[in-house]
Amino acid sequence: MKISKFWHTNNTNSSDNFNLIELANTQRAISNFVKIQTGKDIPVEFIANDGGDSMTDGKKILISSTINTHNLDAVVGTALHEAAHCKHTDFFVLKKIANRLLEGNLMGGRRWIELLLNFIEDRRIDNLTYHDAPGYQDYYRAMYDRYFYSKIIDKGLKGKEYREENWDSYMFRIINMFNKNADTTALHCLPTIYKVVDLENIGRLTSTTHSLETAIEIYTLLNKHFSMQHKPKKNSIEDLLESKPNFSNPGEDKGPSKEEIKKVFNKQQEFLKGNVHKVKATKKDKQQIEAISKSKVDVKNVKATDSKGIEHTDIPVHVIDGITPTIIESNLYEVFGRVNLMNKQIDEGVAKGKKLLRKLRIRNEQITLQSNRLKSGKIDPRRIHAASFEEDLFYKIDRASYKPISLHVSIDGSGSMDGVKWNQTLINTIALGYISLHMNNIDLTISIRTTGKDLLKSSMTAHVPLLILAFNSKKHTMSDLRRLGHYKVKGLTPEGMCLNALNEYIPNSSYYLDSYLINMSDGYPTFEKQGKFTYKGEEAILDTAKAVKNIKKKGVNILSYFIKTPTTQTKEEELIKNFQIMYGKEASFIDPKNMHEVTKTLNNLFLKQNLIS
Repeated sequence: MKISKFWHTNNTNSSDNFNLIELANTQRAISNFVKIQTGKDIPVEFIANDGGDSMTDGKKILISSTINTHNLDAVVGTALHEAAHCKHTDFFVLKKIANRLLEGNLMGGRRWIELLLNFIEDRRIDNLTYHDAPGYQDYYRAMYDRYFYSKIIDKGLKGKEYREENWDSYMFRIINMFNKNADTTALHCLPTIYKVVDLENIGRLTSTTHSLETAIEIYTLLNKHFSMQHKPKKNSIEDLLESKPNFSNPGEDKGPSKEEIKKVFNKQQEFLKGNVHKVKATKKDKQQIEAISKSKVDVKNVKATDSKGIEHTDIPVHVIDGITPTIIESNLYEVFGRVNLMNKQIDEGVAKGKKLLRKLRIRNEQITLQSNRLKSGKIDPRRIHAASFEEDLFYKIDRASYKPISLHVSIDGSGSMDGVKWNQTLINTIALGYISLHMNNIDLTISIRTTGKDLLKSSMTAHVPLLILAFNSKKHTMSDLRRLGHYKVKGLTPEGMCLNALNEYIPNSSYYLDSYLINMSDGYPTFEKQGKFTYKGEEAILDTAKAVKNIKKKGVNILSYFIKTPTTQTKEEELIKNFQIMYGKEASFIDPKNMHEVTKTLNNLFLKQNLIS
């Protein structure tokens, strides 16, 4: 059973490599495991094409970019193994190993000592993890199954190969001493080496220095053994028979050849050295994975009705939670520009927000009313001295404040909004954002509905419905608000699909909260997915109307504005009819040059004396 299935949601076939979103989610999960294991924020990164080593240096952990459900457990296990090195291995000992070898006149055996050290140190740290974090044991088993346990190794341990008295034979037998097929009688010194390593009591080694001394002890033992050996003379019958070809029965299983065993054995040695084969990610992919991971990009499957009237329940809408610097730098979904081209409009929005804020200061105030001479409440100390105790001595203070407002401004970010419409929309949206950052009882979320390049597909024309949760006054600052200027107005209008995904981010109205959705758009819902799914026409209009209705069921008040252009006036009656079908009869039509009407309407809404106590 794959232990990772408890936290990984697979959106691809088991044989397919993970897409960028799945890689980012996997990176985030492994980072959490590593943090739990080590108690440190050790970076977990994908190895890049622009260089770098595949082993850990104690400061970061590198993982492969080729991951699927088949190898995921082993990848996690390998990362946890490297995390164990970060936690338990003294990298200073490894760095200064030459000093110890020079001291003992052992430099000639450095290759074998380092390999022995890696083997013993791996057993020591893995034993610690096995006991300290039993929940990770299945990941470790998957790692060992991938790199150490195989039919070729099993047969090789039982077969006739690697039984010569030389370094390769000993290293093959030592590295695989924990295999159930290990044969302690295969070589002369193996029983002694088994006692020196003492796997069952490997916990007695408490440091990397202890592991190094054990490795040196084994090397010294073997070096002495080889120096005492004499080259055997081929003069016995046994030797003559051994030198002849082995004519085995045709039906007998000959087992793997030495070349086959050596190939797998080399793989084991590379693992011990930390040189695990890891497929490198391109620089662009690495940037986008980092952006996805840091920005909490998610995929929501929603319902949508195509142009043929067929309802689909698994249409993916990609959701970006926040516009971060890494998202901008990587141009995620190809809808962001590195340069903020809207600074002028943002500055205008801030100035407008400051003017409106002066009128709205009253919303931060609290209305207080004190009632005296009551029969119950708190005793009024100022009346006790003059009281005849036939009067009422109690008082009560009633406090009332403006009812909190939650605003969700959702903007159509499709290509048709480019130009004056987007400029004016951005100015007014920034003004609202500025107000929300300075008011105690107005919360604002700004989202953009559009389409972006499909990260799951290699085709440049593949795109997906995209919902960008660009700003949230509860957790963001003015710097985050200004990043709206990096958005490039482009794409289609997957209206209903994005609204279905948006629904869960809009709070319900209640006695203690008024919830509003402010929609600004300029066209019909449109989307097409490479001929497989077409979303347009009457069915898309009705589908959007259904999404709006579901939001209204939560008690959410909807204010919708259709931003007109000269090209739409010839079909104005049809537009009004269809827009009101989608958003209700209260939907308004405004000229982009009169966008201040939106802020004016909301300003009146803010000043409405709706008090709660």
